[in-house]
Amino acid sequence: MRFFKQLFRNEDKEAFDNIFWYEDIKNVVRRALDAKDNYNLLFIGAPASAKTLFLLSILELSKNSCYFDGSNTTSRILDVLEEKRPRIICLDELDKISRQFQNQLLNFLESGHIKVDQVKRRYDFEIKGAKVFAAANDIDRISKPLQSRFRKLFLAKYTEPQFLDISERMLPKLHGAFARYIGSRVLKNGGDIRDVQHIGKLVRKSEGPLEIVQIMNTMAKYGNMMMQDRLMGKEDR
Repeated sequence: MRFFKQLFRNEDKEAFDNIFWYEDIKNVVRRALDAKDNYNLLFIGAPASAKTLFLLSILELSKNSCYFDGSNTTSRILDVLEEKRPRIICLDELDKISRQFQNQLLNFLESGHIKVDQVKRRYDFEIKGAKVFAAANDIDRISKPLQSRFRKLFLAKYTEPQFLDISERMLPKLHGAFARYIGSRVLKNGGDIRDVQHIGKLVRKSEGPLEIVQIMNTMAKYGNMMMQDRLMGKEDR
């Protein structure tokens, strides 16, 4: 009984409140965090499939943790790991990390030991019991050996009913029908659930369908790739 009280404590529930559905995966993440041994978990899925939200929730649940994304340089990641020695490491956009650095991570994911020779300095340190949680869009850009170091979880895209339900829950200040309308329009234009929240922030409580349609039409008009090409002077090339 004590174990389950610890596993499903109130703080865990609050940390995952911004992730809709995936209750079974939340349970796996809690168990991985509570496991005594090291554990490496990789979330794979399309953009806006809650991968990054899982990593951010893990950070909320873990005091001794750090977050990196694929844009961080190798030396930056290694400097922070050496200085902070975090027990929980979140690597977002793992598929954007260079193959060379991916190879350098292999031993670390198994033993917690890092030994890397850089141009300007050498890294040789160990983080015992470290757990790595990572996320990626394209698994083909991750080396096979590195993939094998992770337990992989593939997050499917939300179905239309799920997408509309999530839209309504994300925009509690709006009438349910308005929130679902925004969700349906966003779904037709690519289906990035984050766009629902971005648009919802622009709608005032006193406004109705006309204002919502105007906002969405403006965002659609100036937010597409054709307009981006015009601004960059790429049209007619």
